[in-house]
Amino acid sequence: MLEGMGFDVVVPRLPRGQSIKRRAGSLADQLKHESGRFHLIAHSMGGVDARYYITHLDGHEKTASLTTLSTPHRGSTAADHEMQTWYSPHRHLPAIADLTRAAMQQFNNRTPNHRNVIYRGYSAARCINELPWLTRRFGRLIAEVEGENDSQVSVTSARWGEDMGTLKADHFELIGMNIWLNPFSDRLRFDHLPVYRDIAAWITQYES
Repeated sequence: MLEGMGFDVVVPRLPRGQSIKRRAGSLADQLKHESGRFHLIAHSMGGVDARYYITHLDGHEKTASLTTLSTPHRGSTAADHEMQTWYSPHRHLPAIADLTRAAMQQFNNRTPNHRNVIYRGYSAARCINELPWLTRRFGRLIAEVEGENDSQVSVTSARWGEDMGTLKADHFELIGMNIWLNPFSDRLRFDHLPVYRDIAAWITQYES
């Protein structure tokens, strides 16, 4: 879609489940031969990877803006829960350890926004009965501690830089995934494409 609007698009592939530092290093490696000023658009953990890249790996030299979508900038109660559950296989993933609320507080202290980069953040939320069955339990856990959320990240945690508003979507709908999988009820679908068109329109205006 963005290519059709005249943009050159690079889609990095980062190592799943790995630490922020390792993922950011992979991002830097994949972008080092790309020229021009980047407008980074990042979903979920990708947003903190991009922040590490900008602040610690000289990414600010090539980056004009970072727009994040439901990034756990302040961590997630879901990550806390997984790390505290001894039988959870996720507790062995470096990514989960990095995304606890305590770990992200330390990350934020070490990773200030760069003054030459614009930061913009979208949050997302649905009521509990509109969250997918597969992730609804995390939505309940997060709601008890942090408030409204998209089943993975709270609205409070996702707000960073300029607040671009809260989208009525679950975490996965933001990238076009539908894991509703409920044969007994339906919900109004979220169309993610207009969000990316709005981001593209902002970039166009910024560069004009």
